[in-house]
Amino acid sequence: MAAVNPPSTATLHSLVTHKPLIRHLESTLPPLSTAIQSPLRHAHQITPNSSFLLMPSWSTSPHLPYIGTKLVTHNSGNSALNLPGVHAIFVLFNSATGQPLASMDATALTLYRTACVSALASSYLSREDAEILVMVGAGALAPHLIKAHLAVRSNVKRVLVWNRTVEKARDLVDWLREGGGFEGVRFEASECLQAAVRIGDVISCATN
Repeated sequence: MAAVNPPSTATLHSLVTHKPLIRHLESTLPPLSTAIQSPLRHAHQITPNSSFLLMPSWSTSPHLPYIGTKLVTHNSGNSALNLPGVHAIFVLFNSATGQPLASMDATALTLYRTACVSALASSYLSREDAEILVMVGAGALAPHLIKAHLAVRSNVKRVLVWNRTVEKARDLVDWLREGGGFEGVRFEASECLQAAVRIGDVISCATN
C-alpha cells in the first residue's frame, strides 16, 4: 500500500456525513469488535497546565491490517491565546509492513464518531415516533449530535438547545437555521433546562 497525503479538515468534512457513517458503524462494529485491541490510553502530565495523551489501537484480523493511534495535547491556558484547548491527530499504519498510510484531524474524527455512535444507540433505544430532541450544551459536539440524531429519527420536528450561556445556544440555533437541510424541523433556544427536558423525547447531553 502506498502512503497517502493527509486530508485537510475541510476535505474530511466533505467526505464524511452522519447518516452513512451511522449505518457503517451499525454493520461493522459487531463483527469487528472482537478483532480490535484498544488498551487504556496513556496520559502524561507535561506541565501543571498541559498534558499529552496517546490512544493506540490495532486489528488482529488479517483482513483488517491496520494500526491506529490518536495523539492528543491539552493546554488549559490556550483560551487566553484564543486557541482551542485540545489538539489531536490520528495516524494510520499498515500493520503488515509498518508503513504510515494516513494522518488526519482527530478532533474532527472524534466529533463524527462520538455523535454517530450516540445516534446509533438512540436508533435502538428511543421511540421511533420521537418528535422533540433536546440538546444540552452548545459546544463543538452539539451540531454533530443534532445532525446525527435527526438522521436516525426522521419524525423529529422540534429541536431545543440549552446551554449555560444562553447566547451560545442562540448562536447555534441561528447557525442551524442558516445552514438549511432540515426541512420541517424547528430550532429553538431554551432558557429553562427543566422545562425542555420535561417535554423532550430524546435528550442528548454534551457538556464539560
